[in-house]
Amino acid sequence: MYLLEMFSWRSKLSCSGNGAHRIESVTADDHLKTDSSAGAIADPGAALFSYGERYIDVQGAWQEDRRGIITFAFIGIMYLLQYMALFGNVVPGIKDVIPGLDPLGRPLTAEGYIFIPLFILMWVVANVVFFRFAWRWLRLEIFVQRRIVVRFNRITKQVHLNRPTYAGGVVTFPWEATIADMAGGEGSSKNEGGTLLLAWPSHYSGAGFDDLCIVGGAVENRQQAEALWEYIRRYMEQGPSAAPRPARLRPLFPWPWDSVRSTLSFLVPSWRTGDKGLVLTFALILSPLLLLHSLCHWLSLLLCWPTWWPKTIRSAGLPDAPVPRLTVAEDFGVEVAGKLRASVITVFEKPGSHANPHNAVDSAGVDSK
Repeated sequence: MYLLEMFSWRSKLSCSGNGAHRIESVTADDHLKTDSSAGAIADPGAALFSYGERYIDVQGAWQEDRRGIITFAFIGIMYLLQYMALFGNVVPGIKDVIPGLDPLGRPLTAEGYIFIPLFILMWVVANVVFFRFAWRWLRLEIFVQRRIVVRFNRITKQVHLNRPTYAGGVVTFPWEATIADMAGGEGSSKNEGGTLLLAWPSHYSGAGFDDLCIVGGAVENRQQAEALWEYIRRYMEQGPSAAPRPARLRPLFPWPWDSVRSTLSFLVPSWRTGDKGLVLTFALILSPLLLLHSLCHWLSLLLCWPTWWPKTIRSAGLPDAPVPRLTVAEDFGVEVAGKLRASVITVFEKPGSHANPHNAVDSAGVDSK
């Protein structure tokens, strides 16, 4: 589900573009930068979609494993509106009104000529209202791109975020402007979740707006989040030799068994703590719901289309290929750009700290073609 991504983008667009707008102040030294190691362990876990000499693709959706609820609601409503109402009442009603006869061959009464068109009108209005007001929520997990992907290109030293248009679309930032932060349990925690949050503050990127993304989804603990950041950092800074290809890549195609694995992922921490008997009992009791969730999770992926990259990003890093242009606020239009620039969070350096040595990105966007 792309709920967090949608709300994050809308929060930027809710700011007034009439002048500088400071939401809050953060300290730049509170985060890890691209030259900051998170530790000796570098492990991508199951976060990578693809791996190559030029780039790696990493999962960029936080709650991707939890999708399926909206799909279940959509299928239920479609069953009522399209199967029961359409084929049970609307189509038979139309067949009765046209010849003027009821199912028994008798002439329609005045009530038939009134209530059949009225029911058809109610059905049309229900469909219009549903798709008019529910469409934005449906596209949180269906009728949208299948994955949110973050591409790290080590040749061009750029990071590309590929998200739905309602969450910002495809954007490009310089790798040197990336800062990382880990949230969740302590490194030794085995049952507290963790996340790797990457951000591109306007103060560093020069894009005119701040952006962030939870990379790798929800991992099991803070230590795994640190290992994922260290893997990405070594790949971008030192190359594939320092971050070798993982044994298993996350599949892009929606295989049904991957949906089952995603549905059962919330049981993994409890399983590893030693409560295996309790976990098995719990899973057996909830098996019908787990199976339904797995089915809806799989259907939600089937109702989406593969993530598509623009040609300039697909070929970036190849010989003689142009380098993609960095994203700036004005790429979204003058009105949206004003709101994006008004949403920028003010960044203060701690006393005695040094400014980001990589902060050489022009505020209008470096022409890196």
